[in-house]
Amino acid sequence: MAETDWLRRGRIPCLDGVRAIAVALVLLAHARRTVGWPAGALAPLDAAGRVGHVGVEAFFVLSGFLITTLMLREIDRTDRLDLRAFYWRRVLRIVPAYAALLGVVAGMQLAGLADVPPRDWLLAGTYSINFVRRPAWELGHAWSLSIEEHFYLLWPLAIVLLPARLRFRSAMAAAAASFVGRWIVLIAFPRWTAMAELWTFTRLDAIACGCALSLVAWSPRGRATLDRLAARNVLVAGAVALLAASLYASTRSAKVAVGVSYAVNAACIAFLVWAAAARPRSVVGRLLELRPVVLVGVLSYSLYLWQQLFLHPFRHDWTTRFPQNLVITVLVAWASYRFVESSYLRIKERAGSCREPHRAGSPARCAPALCDVAGKAASARQPPVSTRIASASSRTAATLERSQLTRSV
Repeated sequence: MAETDWLRRGRIPCLDGVRAIAVALVLLAHARRTVGWPAGALAPLDAAGRVGHVGVEAFFVLSGFLITTLMLREIDRTDRLDLRAFYWRRVLRIVPAYAALLGVVAGMQLAGLADVPPRDWLLAGTYSINFVRRPAWELGHAWSLSIEEHFYLLWPLAIVLLPARLRFRSAMAAAAASFVGRWIVLIAFPRWTAMAELWTFTRLDAIACGCALSLVAWSPRGRATLDRLAARNVLVAGAVALLAASLYASTRSAKVAVGVSYAVNAACIAFLVWAAAARPRSVVGRLLELRPVVLVGVLSYSLYLWQQLFLHPFRHDWTTRFPQNLVITVLVAWASYRFVESSYLRIKERAGSCREPHRAGSPARCAPALCDVAGKAASARQPPVSTRIASASSRTAATLERSQLTRSV
């Protein structure tokens, strides 16, 4: 696939499929701890659930890669990055569904179904819950959202303030600092080891790897190198094997998990993400692009948000028993996406389409509106049926391309 097909514009292949795998691993990690989980009958899934934390690492890599790519596209198109518009789009993407979750948890607390201390409410509302030990289960998963919010706040500033030649170095410096920071905790402050898995400054390496991947790919020489590496099946298989070995080692030693595995996992996932995106017509690429898989990827943020309420290891009512807890999670996630997120995603799409100026000769930013006007004019002129079908197909393709960018996390 040519570079202009997806690196500099449009939908990036297979990313929704990777999201689907990531959220499925998180769901397995939590479902296996709930009442009714048949560990013996579902031994392979139980084993995958034991290393389900890698799903969060995959989300981190994807966020770094996609957000950096979107910012580089804007700079390439407009010669600048509109920070206010960027932050507004992030608010529209993240906050509405999260606020709905907080509202539901508050209702559960009033009904006696949850016990969230005031400290956790404050930290969850300010995206800083990753700095506290053992938060309430219902809000504990917001630790990863907190790290991503800190990334959304700081990385665009670095992109704007740093010269282009220093961006890759700054991403690698952040990754190295996280790696070193975890080892400092392991050696000098071992009682804080569990927190080193949650703090922003000790968990930025996965996001930084995604950022570095995007920055390398943006260079023609870097992209050519990545494509050559991704085309070698032995290297792809080696990355999968190394990731599997790292995950296995992490189950045997907490020191290996914190000190080594997180960094190894991030590097392997970043390479595999590129390998999947660069080879969408491969067997794996086609599987990742299957409609049901893409649908799970589309719902991944909602699934991650709401699963915590039903995949609950400490509450033993009908809604938290396996397998109905998974069914309820999917239904609630769909309802959240349909009735909460979608409205704000449409606002976000309009903001992303029409706020920014475009270079002379480049595609217009308000293409959807122009397509609508063109469609009405074409209808009035009644062109041949084949022309109308081709026009409709183009608009559908454009919608699909924009959809991933609208949903980006």
